[in-house]
Amino acid sequence: MTSSETDKSQIRYARLAGFMYLFIIAVYLLSVFITSRFAVPGNLVETAHRIMGAELLYRVGLSLGILNMLCAVLLAMGLYVVVKPVDSNLALLAFVFELVYVAVGGAFDVIDFVFMKMQMGAGSVGSLDARQLSVFIDLHSFVSLVGLNVTCIIYGAGSILFFYLFLKSNYIPRLLAVFGLFASALVPIMGFSFLIVPQPPQMLQLGWAPIFATEILVGLWLLVKGVNLRPQGDVNLSSATNSAG
Repeated sequence: MTSSETDKSQIRYARLAGFMYLFIIAVYLLSVFITSRFAVPGNLVETAHRIMGAELLYRVGLSLGILNMLCAVLLAMGLYVVVKPVDSNLALLAFVFELVYVAVGGAFDVIDFVFMKMQMGAGSVGSLDARQLSVFIDLHSFVSLVGLNVTCIIYGAGSILFFYLFLKSNYIPRLLAVFGLFASALVPIMGFSFLIVPQPPQMLQLGWAPIFATEILVGLWLLVKGVNLRPQGDVNLSSATNSAG
């Protein structure tokens, strides 16, 4: 493959990654919007009745989580192809982290379907007493919390490496790469914090905001602008020539 063909391939995959960043966010928000409509806090029976009343819609909401995992593979592949020329070993490691994230996330998505079936069974009148219902709700909440934070830790590890490679290159604006690296570093910190501290302060939730903003900004940049494949030396030389002129 010639240098020109390689450049075109990187740009195509950069735009794929940009689109996937935005698409994954949209799918995630839609999934949360759908599934949250069925939840009645502290009332498993009513939640089960709601699910049975619109089971197909609830299954669609859960299935969107699996779609997210599939799209995450495309995102990781796109980023890998873009940053591979910078450092192939670190790019591969980042890609592997994202594949592990997808595998773990997919496993927890399967567990969500299992809980759905159990919820619907538990919703049958007289099938569980109050204590059993309470244990069931607590178990579901605990598994969901662990699943979310474990997947975030693994995802964050890969994201740190990808943004480090963006920072090492001049593919995207330096400020954007620095912010992405900072936001990515917060993700595993947040994940471990929620696993270690039983009842973390509500303010800690704000720690998720930077990575959310990063994915939107970088997604838009990669989709619209692609990546700058000119060597840093060429950029500096061009700037010096323009100044001299």
